[in-house]
Amino acid sequence: MTGLRTYGDPCGIAKALDAIGERWALLIVRELAYGPRRFTDLRAALGASPNVLSQRLRELEAAVV
Repeated sequence: MTGLRTYGDPCGIAKALDAIGERWALLIVRELAYGPRRFTDLRAALGASPNVLSQRLRELEAAVV
């Protein structure tokens, strides 16, 4: 994930905070905490543009893998 701030620590918790701390990431996680959502449902709930939402979802996926 690209970001201006990072903990740069090998600790799992610090790495998770790097991923979740990104803009939009926590809002996406909040929406997905209610259960699986379609892309269009996430877009409607967050009011994000398709490009921004796609980018954030890719970044979250890359952080998990």
